[in-house]
Amino acid sequence: MKKLFTLAFVLAAFGFQAKAQCPANDSTQMGSGTGNDVFYSLENGTVTTISNTNWHMAFSVQEFTTPQTAALSAAVRVNSGGNGTIVKRLDNANPANWRAIDTTGLSAMPQLLDSDSTWNLSAFTSGYKVSSPFDFKWGTYDQNTHHITGTKVYVIQNTAAGFYKKVFVSKLHYDTVWNVIISNIDNSDSVYLTINKRDYTGKMFVYYNASTNQVLDREPAMSSWDLLWTKYVTWVTSPQGSGYYPVAGVLSHPKVKVEQNNGKTCNMVWLHTKTSVVDPRISAIGHDWKTFTGTAYVITDTFVYFVRAQDSAMYKLTFLSYAGGPLGKSVFNVYEATLGIDKINAAKLRIFPNPNSGVFSVESEVPVQHISIVDMQGKTVYSSDTAGKMDVSGLADGIYIVKVHTTAGVYHQQIIKE
Repeated sequence: MKKLFTLAFVLAAFGFQAKAQCPANDSTQMGSGTGNDVFYSLENGTVTTISNTNWHMAFSVQEFTTPQTAALSAAVRVNSGGNGTIVKRLDNANPANWRAIDTTGLSAMPQLLDSDSTWNLSAFTSGYKVSSPFDFKWGTYDQNTHHITGTKVYVIQNTAAGFYKKVFVSKLHYDTVWNVIISNIDNSDSVYLTINKRDYTGKMFVYYNASTNQVLDREPAMSSWDLLWTKYVTWVTSPQGSGYYPVAGVLSHPKVKVEQNNGKTCNMVWLHTKTSVVDPRISAIGHDWKTFTGTAYVITDTFVYFVRAQDSAMYKLTFLSYAGGPLGKSVFNVYEATLGIDKINAAKLRIFPNPNSGVFSVESEVPVQHISIVDMQGKTVYSSDTAGKMDVSGLADGIYIVKVHTTAGVYHQQIIKE
């Protein structure tokens, strides 16, 4: 359901201007402990909600199409944010000596993290550089065979799940089939994992649970979502101590562009007055629109996001509240922002009072061409060619739709006659 900034929203926005808030019209819910991912479409709302704790590694099923997508096609991400999985690379370990891998000094080795700036860089490809395009860190690309052959051994650990395993990505065959060996450190419970990218066309990653040895197809089609509410690890600056911490926030689809406009609340900045520019990071929305005070979350209401969806439509997104605990609930205002709609909003088009006894007014600084009132069966029950006072006191009590045709567009609002 596409969100449009209707007259009702305008009225509410100006009625509560002192609080610098636009009215809520949607929300997402990550659940207790923010234990779910929420894939969200700017046009249609929540696409799917799924556990973010039931996987440990994610293998890219994207195909290599351009040099810019090479790293994404070879990415292996790790669930450090959702369930605390840790991965480290044993740079001196020889994969050929698999049964005698030495983990001495592992505790002092750095933890590898997925990038929160791009989907292209993952924990397993940490350190990849475009200037060395054939070195994917876990393996090396062969220009003759077009295979990536593994050269490094990794260790993944999850204390809560009770496992401590070594991982060797032995090969990615011609950008099609992953071959992975996973064993406990003592060589027990060995798994020879094979994943064919062609089985997951239209997805970004396929997921693996190292406790149950299950491959999970948990994503909706990439074409169906724009934003992802999830948990991820990022650098957090805090008086209590800065460092890398898991946070609950919003990451964007690879094809979605995000701008953050600062310094003005949602009812003070519009598409034609914004000063923001595109932030290329997938965490451009991120987590810092909310701050925990120790007892509750406070929203930074001067962060207003302009988000260009996959279909190139521009949306305006403003967060209004956040509740942790059992809900993990983000409440926000979102609508498709066109120059016409935002000029109407900025001009303070108003309809009031609502509810009413059948007498109300429509005021607008944008020229009004025609106004009609429609009942819930779709029948036009009143019309006017001018703004001002409307009298429908002769109609039965109930809910009606007011359609206002202006030089900037057509707008709809529900009114209640009582």
